[in-house]
Amino acid sequence: MAVLRRFRVLLLGVTLLVVAFVLLFGRARPPPTRPAVVPPAGEPAKRPLPASSAHPVDESWTFDVERDGLNYGLSEEQCESAFPQLYQELDRARDFLLSENRLVKEADVRVDAKGDYTGLPHGEFHVMISNGELYVLEEKKGEPDRSRGLAALASMHRAITALPDPRSLPNIEFVLDIEDRAARGEKNPQRIRWAWAREETDPWLWVMPDFNGWSYPDDGIGSYVQFREEVAELEAQYANGWDDKEEKLTWRGSLAVNRKLRMALVDASAGHDWNNVKMIDWHDRSNVMPMREFCRSKYVAHTEGNSWSGRLRYLHNCNSVPIIHKLNYVFHYQPLLKDSGPRQNYVKVNRDWSDLKAQMDGLIADPERARRIALESTRVFRDRYLTPAAEACYWRRMFRNWRAVMDFEPRRYETKSDGTKVRRGVSWERFAFRQKKTFEHGFWESDGGDQ
Repeated sequence: MAVLRRFRVLLLGVTLLVVAFVLLFGRARPPPTRPAVVPPAGEPAKRPLPASSAHPVDESWTFDVERDGLNYGLSEEQCESAFPQLYQELDRARDFLLSENRLVKEADVRVDAKGDYTGLPHGEFHVMISNGELYVLEEKKGEPDRSRGLAALASMHRAITALPDPRSLPNIEFVLDIEDRAARGEKNPQRIRWAWAREETDPWLWVMPDFNGWSYPDDGIGSYVQFREEVAELEAQYANGWDDKEEKLTWRGSLAVNRKLRMALVDASAGHDWNNVKMIDWHDRSNVMPMREFCRSKYVAHTEGNSWSGRLRYLHNCNSVPIIHKLNYVFHYQPLLKDSGPRQNYVKVNRDWSDLKAQMDGLIADPERARRIALESTRVFRDRYLTPAAEACYWRRMFRNWRAVMDFEPRRYETKSDGTKVRRGVSWERFAFRQKKTFEHGFWESDGGDQ
């Protein structure tokens, strides 16, 4: 009987231990939550959002250019799946600042003052995204025409509003510089801006998609989407694709910029049967060629201009072999360029074009290799990484990477000297229509808020 009693006590003890273990460790733990972001004093809190507002990508989903090329609202997971190599420049910029222990402070995000630079002032836009809305806080006139900045802002707005819930994007504040060379004349070598391109030696600039992704100002090109449609129609004229095109190397450009480099291309091409390289005089528009017509040639040449040149985006839409000199400027998709190996997608020549003849002789003598390069170029750029869908994904990744290096929460309101609390900036929807005069009330009147 004593043995039985001891057995019952032991069994009860084991049962209590099992119950305690289940109570302590057996319950499902709640998922981790994001730390709350405390808004500035007097600011309304942003509504709580799930850890990821994007829908999980279907494992069977793959990017299809015909179906998805114009889908500006791909989820974050779909963007990663479709364009895994697109964000190298953005990740470099983020990782560089973090390695320098350099977070972006509110004082960094302001347009340049007159004493901050030498020479001509740069055109700049001070911008904020708050609660899924795009605002322009300030515009500084300068070089070049402001239409470039408007194009970038329109492209951003499209990428934002294409999401099912734009409020899933982080609140950010930044300054974009619309000058070709965003670091020209700037006295601060560690100045942080969003720019079209950066010199290889300048790690501080954040490279955004150039304005051509919305529209080039020249009426002969139109919107980027329209251009892609016209190229598709032109390419369809060639039953045998690349083989039916002209055995020419085609280039058009002004010698008013980067004259030495461009003149070297003109000289290196002279006298050869494949030469279709000509200078443009924009005063009388001599030798101007519609951009889509470049796609009629088997080979297309690219040169930098003041800095990078937006022409390459258009050339990469052609089923042609891009011939590109060694580049000094980095643009948003440059890490995707490959000049050798089984995935070669362009032919690199010396910056002085001294080996152009040898490269062209080799390509013409080996049409199979040339054809493979052209097809790889279209596969990588035209049909994937330079689609409008890819650009929208790039913008949203840029927003997220920038937020990762910000050490402040953007203020949606400011207090005037009389104590009145007002919203900062102008919404994009209003800013896009700003002009010197309006006809809103039946007569011409000044828009006092015009910059």
